[in-house]
Amino acid sequence: MAVQVEQVRNGFVNLYLIREPAGLSLVDAGTAGGPRHVERALRRRGHQLAELRHILITHADPDHIGGAADLRALSGAALYAGQIEAEAMARGRASRDPKSTPLTAPLFGLMNRLTPIRPVEATHILQPGDELPILGGLQVIATPGHTPGHLSFFAPAYGVLFAGDSMTAFGGRLSFVDGPVTWDYARGRESVRLQAELQPGMVCCGHGPVLRDQRIVFPS
Repeated sequence: MAVQVEQVRNGFVNLYLIREPAGLSLVDAGTAGGPRHVERALRRRGHQLAELRHILITHADPDHIGGAADLRALSGAALYAGQIEAEAMARGRASRDPKSTPLTAPLFGLMNRLTPIRPVEATHILQPGDELPILGGLQVIATPGHTPGHLSFFAPAYGVLFAGDSMTAFGGRLSFVDGPVTWDYARGRESVRLQAELQPGMVCCGHGPVLRDQRIVFPS
C-alpha cells in the first residue's frame, strides 16, 4: 500500500484519512455524521472501519469531535487529544464558549442543535513534542488560539501539516482569522508564525481546500 493522505468531506468540515502500510489513521472525527462519511471513504479504498487504528483530534469543537464517540465504538481505534481538549470531550462540550452577542447567539444555538457532541474519553493524552508512529514520525505541536488546547500535527518526512482550525484555507491563502469562536487572537497569531517556520509543503486545514506550497499570511 502506498502512503496516501485523503481529504474526507463531512459537510463544511474536513477530516483527513491517512493510509500507509502500518495502518489507517484519521485526523479529526467530524460531526455526528462523520462516521458515515469515513466509512464511505474507506469502502471506496477497499477498507472497513475496523481497520482504523488511530483517531487524532486537533480540538474539541462540535464539528471536529461530534463523530468521535461513534467512530471509537465502531472501529476500536485509539483516540488521541491534548489534555484541555480531552477534558472538554469527556464532558461532551467545546473547550471554550463562543463570544456570544445578540446577533450571534441564535446562530450558535442552532449550531449546537445541529452538531451535538456525545461525551467520549480519549485513550491517549498528547503533549506538545510527542511523536506518533504515523507518516514517518508525526510531530504534535501546540497551536492554541482558536481554542486553548488546539493541536496541529506535522510530518517532516512528507512536509504535511494538519492544521485543524489553527489556520483557514479560504480564498486560496493560509491565515488565522479572528471572530466570535476565537479564544485568543494573539496566541493564534503566534501559532501561525510557529507553523510558518515549519515550511510545510502541504497544509490540510479543517475548512477549505488542501493547499500546496502556499505562503502563510500573518494576520495584522
